[in-house]
Amino acid sequence: MAISSAGIGSGLDVTSIVTQLMNIEKQPLTLLQTKASGLQTKLSAYSTVKSALSGLQDAAAALQDASLWKGRTFASNNTSAVTGSASSSALATSFSLDVIDMAQAQSIRSTSLPTGSAIGADGRLDIQGGQWTGTDFTAGSGSAVSIDIAATDTLTDIASKINGASAGVTAVVVKSGANDQLLIRGNATGEASGFQIKSFDGGGSEITDGVTGVGGLAYDYDINAGSFFGMTQTQAAQNSNISIDGITVSSATNTVSDAVPGVTLNLLSKTTSPVQITVGVDKDAVKAKIDAFQTAYNKVNSNLADLTKYDAASKKAGTLQGDSTAVGLQNILRTMLGANGPTGTTISRLSDMGLELQRDGSLSTNSKKLSTALENLSDLNTFFTASNGSAASNGIAKRLNDFIRTANGVDGNISGRSSALQSAITRNSKDQEAFSSRLTKKQAQLYAQFNALDTKMGTLSSLNSFITQQVAQWNK
Repeated sequence: MAISSAGIGSGLDVTSIVTQLMNIEKQPLTLLQTKASGLQTKLSAYSTVKSALSGLQDAAAALQDASLWKGRTFASNNTSAVTGSASSSALATSFSLDVIDMAQAQSIRSTSLPTGSAIGADGRLDIQGGQWTGTDFTAGSGSAVSIDIAATDTLTDIASKINGASAGVTAVVVKSGANDQLLIRGNATGEASGFQIKSFDGGGSEITDGVTGVGGLAYDYDINAGSFFGMTQTQAAQNSNISIDGITVSSATNTVSDAVPGVTLNLLSKTTSPVQITVGVDKDAVKAKIDAFQTAYNKVNSNLADLTKYDAASKKAGTLQGDSTAVGLQNILRTMLGANGPTGTTISRLSDMGLELQRDGSLSTNSKKLSTALENLSDLNTFFTASNGSAASNGIAKRLNDFIRTANGVDGNISGRSSALQSAITRNSKDQEAFSSRLTKKQAQLYAQFNALDTKMGTLSSLNSFITQQVAQWNK
């Protein structure tokens, strides 16, 4: 190991001498470190540019989304009665709507029983889904669901059994004073979603008196008696019925999605006067995407302007000042945004539709021009999204999308420049490691040389002292 203390023989300051010599030797390493810092700063700058370009590409791609230009708005002048939505397949139109009937589910209730009391007899309930037409019941496609009832079951027990049977109905017990009542409601609305309940005693015989055992939980019609027996209906299963400009439409639910193509109507309540429905073109959605495009481009422009500028006042250059790739990118983007768009529309340039290129390269919005352009979405769509096979005839958004995808791609200018910088950083790191290794060896060599010199000088100094002493003795 190198000796780092002052000379042990002659008092020669070996450490100071070696340190000063090594400071001179380290100058190339310092230059490498400074260069590495600059390369890393440039790589970070290109990372920022690449990220901003990706944001602009996303904004341009959003303008190319076909569904954007087919977007529709839905408006109701009575949102407490009717709301809704419109898909891209809907035509821009308006119509009046009356809600005559709301769709509803069938519901029934039992007679009262003292809270917590048992039903008193074994039996069975068969619940069958189907449709009531007056007093006639037509069973649906599914089979009846059987539920066994024990004599000790309370109404709460029975409700739990019904709810666990997946019979297409839901049961609940309502307490009123000291009594309970069982309520059963169909899970679906519409006249075809009614249900019938037959009751049977423990021996399997049907109970039709509506009273004996579980008979009070039946819901059926007795032709001979000419009346329903068992539980009492509180609400009949019913379709919704609406009138659209005088045309009657019926639906099993309160969401009507097939009456007007592309339009979904949510019925909330019956009406006493017509509700006005308007389906329009969604210009606000298009404007929002255009605003996002402007913001994304201005971010790219601002980043490039800051990175490539030279501040005369502070005499400080931007990180990419003079960088041909960055400057070239800046010029290309400004040229693309100032160029003519595809032919065949009333819009020739971005400035015609309200995005005006400023002297600093940024885009500003002319609200009046943009509002006018939004009245002609077909031309605006073509201006941004046309795909005619060449950059010169494609829409502005497509041109930018294609250009950025190439520039940011594996073989693109931005990725290529970033890769070159990364390679330079890697080489620089290896050069620093190699040079540091040589410096370590050089330092050891210098210490060895100067320590040897110090020892030699110490020997000579001792010899000089001895001779001086001997001469002094001879001269006495």
